Amino acid sequence: MITFTVIVPNLNSPFIDQTIQALEQQSFSRDNYQVIVVGMDNYGLVRESDVVYFDRCEHPLSPAQARNRGARKAQGEILAFTDADCIPNIDWLAVLADRFADPNVAVVGGGVGFDTYNYWTLADNLSMFYEYLAAHQPGERRQLPSLNLSIRHKVFDEIGGFDERYPRPSGEDADLTIRLRKLGYRLYFEPRAIVVHHPPRNRLVDLLRHGYYQGMYSTKVDNRYMEEGLPPALRARLGLITLAPFLAIAATLRMFITYPNLRSYWYAAPAIYLAKVAWCLGAAHHWLRSVNGQDHSQR
Repeated sequence: MITFTVIVPNLNSPFIDQTIQALEQQSFSRDNYQVIVVGMDNYGLVRESDVVYFDRCEHPLSPAQARNRGARKAQGEILAFTDADCIPNIDWLAVLADRFADPNVAVVGGGVGFDTYNYWTLADNLSMFYEYLAAHQPGERRQLPSLNLSIRHKVFDEIGGFDERYPRPSGEDADLTIRLRKLGYRLYFEPRAIVVHHPPRNRLVDLLRHGYYQGMYSTKVDNRYMEEGLPPALRARLGLITLAPFLAIAATLRMFITYPNLRSYWYAAPAIYLAKVAWCLGAAHHWLRSVNGQDHSQR
């Protein structure tokens, strides 16, 4: 029987109790999985149980640091990562177990669901996770996000875990999965393994800030992954700033053209466009830092 360790980084999330409740209610056998929450809990919402262990930290950790710390304590054959603002479906682990029953499968990313009650939250989810929506077809992906990512423990150790030089929740998952793909591991997307994402970004300023930092720490502007990133003509601060409105339009249109089932959310397009503009400005800031010798890929 496959065993899992679910690792959840937590930095005082007001939502973590709901994440834990969903994990404790999994249809998968409780004898075959454990949950490790790593981080800080000023709200006192984390309750330990026969399934849940809280690895309390005295100081804030980045998501990459928290996930690696949890992996070092993990006992499961499969490491399953989700975030402290996510609600996994009751069959999340069971679906992943079906996929990992194939010994050739090493890495699986699951589908992302979301609510539509807040316009800015909807646009944020669509902008960041449009390739991983639960409504999409299964298959290989070039990258997978860490809010719904599972990997064989031995493979995670082989790759060296998440790169802890990423200071924010931006880019460390793309970095990990790119490295896995370069080693020859297939990145499989299983949309039936769903987590519902409830990010605390419900205002325009939250959307723009998130887009900005995603651009600033994206692997697309990381010198280690130039073949994965932006075309040479855009690897300059002035080029990105000047072309940002046009690049954002192109990226937004490409989303809706490539994935026709997104078109029911057409009304979110203006906000998605603004998030893409913010991404370009964040990427431009990265190039400015590179010129000043502060490239995050070498910090």
